Amino acid sequence: MTTYSIRRSRIQTAVVLATVGVLLLLGLWINHADAQQKDQPLAPHRATYDMKLAVSRPNSGIVEVGGRMVLETVEACEGWEVKQRIKLTFLRNDGDEFTTDSSFTSYETKDGLSLRFSVRNIQDDEVEEELRGHADLEAPGAKGRASFTLPEARSFELPAGTLFPTTHLTLVLRHARDGDKSASYLVFDGARLDGAFQVNAVIGRPPRQTGAPVVRGDVALLRNQPAWSVRFAFFATGDQGAPPEYELALDLLGNGIARSMLLDYGDFAVDSRLVQLQALPRPRC
Repeated sequence: MTTYSIRRSRIQTAVVLATVGVLLLLGLWINHADAQQKDQPLAPHRATYDMKLAVSRPNSGIVEVGGRMVLETVEACEGWEVKQRIKLTFLRNDGDEFTTDSSFTSYETKDGLSLRFSVRNIQDDEVEEELRGHADLEAPGAKGRASFTLPEARSFELPAGTLFPTTHLTLVLRHARDGDKSASYLVFDGARLDGAFQVNAVIGRPPRQTGAPVVRGDVALLRNQPAWSVRFAFFATGDQGAPPEYELALDLLGNGIARSMLLDYGDFAVDSRLVQLQALPRPRC
C-alpha cells in the first residue's frame, strides 16, 4: 500500500471514530436509565459533507483535494447502524491525480458490548483493502476479542476498558456536558488490523461562526443545540511518547451532528463542511 493510500485509510478511520453518531447508552459507568434521564435525545440522520484541502504544508506532495462524504446513522431497537462513504480526488504537485472511494458499515449494540464492521477502500477503481469482522466485550469495562474474516482469519484480545465508536463518542459528549476539558480512551472500530487507537480528546468552546452556513434539508436539527469544539488525537497503542498519527477537530452539537470537521495529518489537512441534512425516523420498539 502506498503512503497516500495509507493516509486515505486513516481519513476513513478518523471520520468513522468521530462522526458515527451517539448512543443514548453511556457505556462504562452509568446505566441506560440514567443516560435517558440526563442526556437529550440524539438525532438519527443522514449528513452530506463537502471535502476540500484546507492546508498543504511543505513536502506534502498534495496540492488539491476535493470530494464528498455521506454519513448515515440509523437507530434500531437494539443498536445503531452506521453507513459511511467518502469519495475523494487527490492532485499531486507532479500533476498525478488519483481517486479514492472508501465505505464503512457497522452495527453496534446499545449496550456497547458488540460490534460488526465492514470496510472497503478503493483507489482508481481497484479494491486495495477490504476488512470484515466482529468484536465483543465480556462486560462494560472488561476485556474482549476482535475477529476478522477478511482479508484473512485473525483474532486478538482487546484490553479491558476498550470502547467501540458510538459508546466512545457518547462518553465524550457526557464529558462536554459536564464541563470537562479532556478525555482519553482506548477505541476499536474495525478499520485497522493492528488493534485499537488511544484517542485523546480536548473539549472547548465551539468555533466562531463566520456567517450562516448554507445547509439544505432538515436544518431544524441544527437549532437550539449546545455545541463544543472537540479535537481528537489518534495514537497507535504502544507508541508511548510518539506524535499522534493524525488529529481531527469537530464542531460538534449535542444531538450528535457535526457541523464541520478538520482532519489534520501534519503535512496536509482536509476540511469537511456540512451541506445537506436529513432527519431519519426512530424505531417503534
